[in-house]
Amino acid sequence: MRSVLDQGYPNLDYLVIDGGSRDGSPEIIARYADRLSWWESEPDRGQVHAINKGLARARGEIFAFLNSDDLYLPGALAAVADYFAAHPGCDWLCGDTIFFGAGHPTRLFEAIVPTSPGQALSWAAHAPQPGMFWRRRVLTGEIGGFDERWNYCFDHEFYVRLLLAGYRCAHLSLPLAAYRLHAESKTVSSADSFDREFDEIALQYEPRLAGRERRWTKSTRLFRASYSASTNGEVRVASRLLLDALRTYPESLFTRLFWGCLRRFLTSLQGGKPA
Repeated sequence: MRSVLDQGYPNLDYLVIDGGSRDGSPEIIARYADRLSWWESEPDRGQVHAINKGLARARGEIFAFLNSDDLYLPGALAAVADYFAAHPGCDWLCGDTIFFGAGHPTRLFEAIVPTSPGQALSWAAHAPQPGMFWRRRVLTGEIGGFDERWNYCFDHEFYVRLLLAGYRCAHLSLPLAAYRLHAESKTVSSADSFDREFDEIALQYEPRLAGRERRWTKSTRLFRASYSASTNGEVRVASRLLLDALRTYPESLFTRLFWGCLRRFLTSLQGGKPA
């Protein structure tokens, strides 16, 4: 909260939505109540529901959400507002993010913003959520907000919908946020669930793609399934999936994805684990 409030940004519309925590969070939030546009602490249906509740009450032109374990860097909100003011045609902006946390190296993550649905669905875009900002009208228009069906990749699924609707993400080459890695975070503790949900989303939207984009997305799913099969010692299944992926998208022969899957398959044949 301090990373937001200490921005010194004069036009801040800051809402805090807490899911009925019993860890002292409501008492901390209450101390800053006079600096908040709204806050509440009550049971909800989860993270996505909470974000959408905040969106429904937000009045500002630019919208973003920050999870309770992440931070905005000094001057972030002013830099974002300046960019939107200078680029009135921009509806979606992503800055860079610093990753940090106990037991993890601190590093700058330069965003690779999603430029097409196929790129987003093929793991080729890497743009951490804390660096994302939108004009609020994008989320309250026909695209809609975040879908509660998705517990882990709801932001990614929203990006795909935006890209399919013709929106494009601009990149601000400036660190705006800090993403905290820790044992209890979804990113660290539920990596397998993220992967499964990501693949479900790819399967859902693949039929809406065409040409190279569709082949790229399908081959990525097949490569990932091949890697998983190799890991589980299912070498025949892994071999079939690997060949299917390469036939689907021959261009992948020159990618790290193909060579990583091939290496994992060969290691599985030898009955070992990759070095």
